[in-house]
Amino acid sequence: MPTRTPARRWLLAAALALLTGPLAFAQPVTIDFWYAVGGTQGTALQAMIDEFNATNEYRITVNATYSGNYGETAQKVTASLLSGGLPAGGLVPAGPLWTCREGNHLIAEYLAGPEGLPEDAFWPVLWDYNRYGDEVCALPFNNSTMVMFYNKDLMRQAGLDPNTPPQTWSELVAQARAIVDGVPGAIGIDVRNEAWWLKALVLQNGGQIMDAGSTAPVFDDAAGVGALEFWKRLIDEGLMLPAQHGGSRDLFLAGRLGFLMASTASVATVTGGATFEFGTDFLPGNVARGSTVGGASLVMFPSTPEQEQATWRLLRFLTNVDNQIAFTTATGYVPISREAAESMAIQTLLLEAPANAAGFEQLGIASQYPHFFAMGTMDNLLRAAIEKVEFGVLTPAEAMAEAAAATAAEIEATSR
Repeated sequence: MPTRTPARRWLLAAALALLTGPLAFAQPVTIDFWYAVGGTQGTALQAMIDEFNATNEYRITVNATYSGNYGETAQKVTASLLSGGLPAGGLVPAGPLWTCREGNHLIAEYLAGPEGLPEDAFWPVLWDYNRYGDEVCALPFNNSTMVMFYNKDLMRQAGLDPNTPPQTWSELVAQARAIVDGVPGAIGIDVRNEAWWLKALVLQNGGQIMDAGSTAPVFDDAAGVGALEFWKRLIDEGLMLPAQHGGSRDLFLAGRLGFLMASTASVATVTGGATFEFGTDFLPGNVARGSTVGGASLVMFPSTPEQEQATWRLLRFLTNVDNQIAFTTATGYVPISREAAESMAIQTLLLEAPANAAGFEQLGIASQYPHFFAMGTMDNLLRAAIEKVEFGVLTPAEAMAEAAAATAAEIEATSR
């Protein structure tokens, strides 16, 4: 994919500024933009884009299109990279894989340019989430961490203090046992995204998912095997049901589940559907607390200099503090900067809807391995490893070794 050097790009920008002035283009500019979020999230994003179209002083018009869910959008971007037809920008999953890996360093160039963003524009872990190798290749937007939702009514019925949710693995087991034994028909624990929680368990057990450069998996060491052994214990002791995780949030909303591990983006859904008192907290830890980051990224694709500058101005608008606050308030996704998180609006939101707090605050202890092309395959392999352990097909050590070997083979096959 062709790119221009930073020096040439800013010579072009300087020449354009001399001709047209610092704010306006010589002619109106139209750009296409794809986004991979629907429902409430898509509505909130489209409202921001509509505002940009109505108020920007650069005569930029954005044609925004819902491109399908994460998987559908990734397939669409992959096909367009091969055949052409990419938009000028988008909100897509695994953004660094479709930019820097393809030789597209536009985000890094614009970050270093005259309209760049300061280092403290986003949480440090979110800069990490948008790197490929040593370079930032995308910008954060709809990001989240996995948190623990807990049913306070079930805790009361089981004789537990509803204001003291489990902080450790051992406390999680003990409290889930109390709910299962004390409340007929209740389920102790479930999870909405199996691979995401298993990766968190590995971190909590003192391990890592990948080596420093994401060149090889390391989740099959003693810490990783111990994490999957803990998972197996939950199944063996009847605290979590095997292979039924897809309906976990519905079970929680029905009042049958004590502890649900799910994205903080589920706060709005749970708030709107729960008929019982619930709370949220960090994921319980073992050696440490920990979680990885989820969500999609804002990207730019090569086009004309005018369209690229217009796209960058749109991305700056979408990520400004006011829009961070608006998107968080509308959706439950985390505020992507400390400034937004500490704003009066977000602090008021937390007073009115304290269930949002855990996901926001957990960013301070979250971590992220660098993006690599086989990361989606790795998550599928981890889900398969979990299922094999849940049904007794493989031991945790065998399952993790198999998943790590297959991940390493996929990395080798997709390396450049």
